Amino acid sequence: MGRGNVYVTGSYEGLFYIDNDDLQVWRKDGPDGKEPEIRMMADISLDELVADDWYVDEIESSYKEEDVLRCFCAELRKLCPSFQPAANSNVWLGNERRVILENELFYICVEDNEWSLAVELIQKDGYSDCQSAWLAGLQKRRYRGYLDDMKKALLARLPSIGVRTGPWTHGTITREEAGVC
Repeated sequence: MGRGNVYVTGSYEGLFYIDNDDLQVWRKDGPDGKEPEIRMMADISLDELVADDWYVDEIESSYKEEDVLRCFCAELRKLCPSFQPAANSNVWLGNERRVILENELFYICVEDNEWSLAVELIQKDGYSDCQSAWLAGLQKRRYRGYLDDMKKALLARLPSIGVRTGPWTHGTITREEAGVC
């Protein structure tokens, strides 16, 4: 898996994965200049992928990812009104995590995971020891509820999401398993 093993390290953090099958749009040019065939990665069999001239449509894939994240943010803000869009659309934690929402306690970030897009709940740090202890207490009380709401918001738009089950493994949660309609 190489770099594609994104994880969180904070005591009160968590993440879910959006599989590239639900984000990548693939294209196969039509014969003799006719309309190209466009499909989601999940809808192309391995035999077709190998036999035909399919390629990732980067532009359509970026629109698809943007749409999925926009729907996720809107749904999560209904469930957790304290989360607001990041101060500007180009806020990053380190070189890899892009902040899409935040409140006083947490950031919600996205990070490329090669085979998926990780959606992460990341703790904010306090500026002093006293503030850090106070913040950690609030984060401990809230993070499980936020993770549950993140799961609901993702599954409102997607058929399934990935969850981390170990250092090199992940599982899948479907809408039906989570009880999301």
